[in-house]
Amino acid sequence: MFDERAERELSTAFMHDDVTKENQRRQVLLCLAGTTPQIITETLYHLTQKQRERVDEVRVITTLEGKKRIMLDLLDPERGQFVAFCRDYGLDRARIRFDEETIYLLHAPDKSYLRDIRSEEENGSAADDICEIVCELTKDPLTRLHASAAGGRKTMSIYLTAAMQLFGRMHDRLSHVLVGEDFETHPEFYYVPPHPREFTTRRGECVSTADAEIHLADIPFIRLRRVLSGWMAEGGGGRSYGEMVRRAQEDLDFVESEHDLLISLKQKRVTVGRRAVRLTEREMFFYAMFARFRVESEERDGAASLDRLTREDFDRTFRRMTAARGEEVGIEECTSFPRFDFLNEMTRQIGGSRAEDIEEFKKKFLITNARIKSKFERAGLPAHYTVVLCDERGSSRYGLPLAPERIKFV
Repeated sequence: MFDERAERELSTAFMHDDVTKENQRRQVLLCLAGTTPQIITETLYHLTQKQRERVDEVRVITTLEGKKRIMLDLLDPERGQFVAFCRDYGLDRARIRFDEETIYLLHAPDKSYLRDIRSEEENGSAADDICEIVCELTKDPLTRLHASAAGGRKTMSIYLTAAMQLFGRMHDRLSHVLVGEDFETHPEFYYVPPHPREFTTRRGECVSTADAEIHLADIPFIRLRRVLSGWMAEGGGGRSYGEMVRRAQEDLDFVESEHDLLISLKQKRVTVGRRAVRLTEREMFFYAMFARFRVESEERDGAASLDRLTREDFDRTFRRMTAARGEEVGIEECTSFPRFDFLNEMTRQIGGSRAEDIEEFKKKFLITNARIKSKFERAGLPAHYTVVLCDERGSSRYGLPLAPERIKFV
């Protein structure tokens, strides 16, 4: 039987959501780095050795000076600590992509590469770059992004966190690596080696890496991607960080506001505030039918079961749609209207006794509803303006959660 899981799977297919199982996703570690690239290998150590997670690729956002340190301290074939880390723990370096091409250099306002971030203008430019990078990495549904806010200038960490809030998906993570005081930023400490080594601290004391501790603190963050308009989830349209924040706030303000739902059957258009969505005949038919259920039903939630839809339900909706066009007719004449011939087969399916017919109808409804949701999401309309599955185990009841007094046919 079609249930909530079935709807979720179909909706996912049409809304370009993340449909791949966790172990099929490419695991990407995104780090910030300044003049202390140790945070990269420290994070890698905890992920691969403590949490036993796979890392397929390491990406780093840094400056010219930071890149120089990474190439020398981590990636040098002879003395690089990333090379040593892979060797010490028996990791196939070829299976973790980390090289010069996976390093992002921040730009100055004049598009030259930054050596450091010191001015307000350079901060703004770095924010744009970080947002663009996170946006690109989160476009791929086959990628799981683990962003580390450690390293680099504090403003870089702030901008990375903000970018994850704007673009991060449910399976993406944000963390901060924590290292004991004696080993934090120690020039010789990059990870806990399998065989202990001794270091001299700044205080002149001798310490062993056997006592070193590396922790990875997960940073919970609010994911706004699905709340915001489609332009945000699809990349921001080349907007700057400041423009995206302003537009995101407009979307959030819209979500918090109360707007009437205006349904124009004649124009096949749904309008909420200043945002409108145009639907196909099939999409408008189903949306209008469930909107009518919400307005006219005596049930508390105004929901209807897909198993109990009748020919009369279809007929009443079709008559309302044709009346809006100036000529009210019954569903028996649906084939006389362009793009309404689908009703003939669906009416047969809901009125029949074969289970496979009912299941085929449910499948078509779920596909249509997923397309409507996709259009609403792209237009920035909140979820409570869409037809959703009611929270009842084993139920196939669907309804429009909006308050009935806010639904108006125009």
